Amino acid sequence: MSIEKEIKSINVKEPNEVIKFYEENLIYFSNYHQIEDVEKISDFIDVKLHYANSLTDKHHLDKLLNILEEVSFLIGKLPENHWNYIESERHFRFLKGMALGRKCKFNLAYQIFKELTAEDPNHYYYKVWYNYTRFHRFNWIFNSVAIIGGILIFGDIIFSLSDYVSFRVINLGLVITATAYISNKAIDYYIKSVLK
Repeated sequence: MSIEKEIKSINVKEPNEVIKFYEENLIYFSNYHQIEDVEKISDFIDVKLHYANSLTDKHHLDKLLNILEEVSFLIGKLPENHWNYIESERHFRFLKGMALGRKCKFNLAYQIFKELTAEDPNHYYYKVWYNYTRFHRFNWIFNSVAIIGGILIFGDIIFSLSDYVSFRVINLGLVITATAYISNKAIDYYIKSVLK
């Protein structure tokens, strides 16, 4: 059976099956630079995006980013008026944004999801990932507040700061640190539960 026929028999909703098939035929799928036939380019994009989806499901982020470079190259060869162009190009950006978000590159991911939500404001996952990356761009605020709380705690332990004020500095430090940590984790947990 030819690889083209085998592709049609693969269950694309089963990540292990897709990954196994793609990697068993890696030589074939790696030979994409010379393809000129538009429909073959479109087919290769589809297969590589199915593989990218499966890598996303398995959290293989480095492999995912590598395969997305290949997808980007192929999309660049596809005419913009081709029936598969817009959907593939958006799906490519969505997967890239997710990968960057999971690698904590929130500013880069945020820009991608900002564009995607502008293009399709009703897309549920674009909005969810947009909010996720927008929130995480400001992690430094929670971290800074937690550091201030930590400084107050250790300052009170080492320098007995509470002797100079009318309240327990260590308690204030604990409250500040705990509030920053719990707030950050609660928001993160909520957003991640929505993303599942």
